[in-house]
Amino acid sequence: MSNDQQTGKTAAKQAKQDAADRLAKALRDNLHRRKAQARARKSTDAGLAQNGPLLSNDETAIQPDRHDLTPKSKG
Repeated sequence: MSNDQQTGKTAAKQAKQDAADRLAKALRDNLHRRKAQARARKSTDAGLAQNGPLLSNDETAIQPDRHDLTPKSKG
């Protein structure tokens, strides 16, 4: 086997290993991102359970006053 053929195999193996390393890193990064998203959802869900649903500024603008919902007394 000549030196060029052996170098070609080594380069091919190295390229394959580099691709596998990039894939492994991408999978780890994706896993960390998904776990962070799950933790954020869990903390948001816990906040909703304690405080009720959160309303954005637009939603609060269209919500009626609670005073308007109380029945008027006669008299």
